[in-house]
Amino acid sequence: MCCICRQRRAKAELLRHVRAATGEGFVPDPRGIMPGRGLYVCDQGECRERFLRYGDRRKKR
Repeated sequence: MCCICRQRRAKAELLRHVRAATGEGFVPDPRGIMPGRGLYVCDQGECRERFLRYGDRRKKR
């Protein structure tokens, strides 16, 4: 499920992100093998933009 629009999609249609090792923001995990709980974002442009803004907002805290 996309963490932004909450639509269920096939796993192949979603891009996984995990928290960066430094703890600041999220990094893409296209192979799906990095440790930790992942967040999945669909391929819609609006969802990706909103996810990037969310990650930027988290860095500023």
